[in-house]
Amino acid sequence: MTLNQKTRILFFIGSLKGGGKERRLIELLTYLQSKEQYDLMVVVTDPMIEYPSFYKLNVNYQVIRKSWKKHDLSVFYKFYKKCKQFNPDIIHTWGRMQSFFALPAAIGQGIPLVNSQITGAPTDVTRWSINGVIDLINFSVSNTIISNSQAGLNAFKPPAKKTKVIYNGINLNRFQNLCSPESIKLKYGIKTPYAVIMVASFSNKKDYPLFFRLAEQIIQTRDDITFVAVGDGNNLSDVERAGGLAIRSPRIILTGRISDVEALVNSCTVGVLFSNKISGEGISNSIIEYMSLSKPVIANEVGGTKELVHHGKNGYLVGQQTEKEIIELITGLIDDPEKCSAFGKAGRRIIETSFALERMGKAFAQTYQDVLSEEELKKGKPSILLP
Repeated sequence: MTLNQKTRILFFIGSLKGGGKERRLIELLTYLQSKEQYDLMVVVTDPMIEYPSFYKLNVNYQVIRKSWKKHDLSVFYKFYKKCKQFNPDIIHTWGRMQSFFALPAAIGQGIPLVNSQITGAPTDVTRWSINGVIDLINFSVSNTIISNSQAGLNAFKPPAKKTKVIYNGINLNRFQNLCSPESIKLKYGIKTPYAVIMVASFSNKKDYPLFFRLAEQIIQTRDDITFVAVGDGNNLSDVERAGGLAIRSPRIILTGRISDVEALVNSCTVGVLFSNKISGEGISNSIIEYMSLSKPVIANEVGGTKELVHHGKNGYLVGQQTEKEIIELITGLIDDPEKCSAFGKAGRRIIETSFALERMGKAFAQTYQDVLSEEELKKGKPSILLP
């Protein structure tokens, strides 16, 4: 690559619906688009976009239409054609199947592949399952494999020489000029001075049953705390059960999917995230948002959460505790405003130090430069890369 030539990067992700990796990609695009040395293109297989901020970026965006929902082999060829047309310097994939579908283009057109498919840290990774075999193939072809947590690398065990951890980066400007807590509480019907919030999808990867059991027990003895569940999903049994709780108690609130999550978190006292211990977590965007808004965190001691939450410093990690003990942690924070504030401030400092957008953006930019340098060396050509 020569001086003044833009680096062309093609991003391939399933969709831009609400989700952790989708949010992370939006943040990365925000950083890269603010520079002048990149020409970006995003390819998806689902046209739905749930991030209005994406449109403001004016990034080239194209949809590969699937002929059928699952196992559509035509995606291999359609993606290959997109690469031929755009002629990227790098393909950057964001998912197991997107990485798999990109292999013919990467191999056939000699395009280096940056693979960001590792976003979780499950404890039940099986190498010789279908997914395990696809992972092995993906990892063997990828130039670089990026996880957003060390726990993710430990779980999937890709070739160590190809791996890198780049933590989520968050644009802290998102948390400025939010609606007042008073107006948000009025909007969502929070009438108590304190509120505990959990932002997560209703799926079997999250432990909403624990959240609601704790809520039921606490509201029986306290009338000053409201519990707020933010999200939607396909785990209907949890949703229906929670719906019944909400009908029985005005202090258990289900919001569904909302667009002002940051303002609602800012109006609450404590942020919690209870996860399925088998599925694991990578680096949770929900926890990052709690910490960015200076809220203390209570979460399961699983996966990458341990890289975010430092027990007794910015929150509590729960593992072997009983429900009674977890209740004591929640109410203990609410009843100790000084500790609650200190934990929140410590969490904000962690975000500013290790999870800022600039830090993540620079790490990805350096990765792209390293990959291109290695490709030029293989070809025996000198290169002048942009700073």
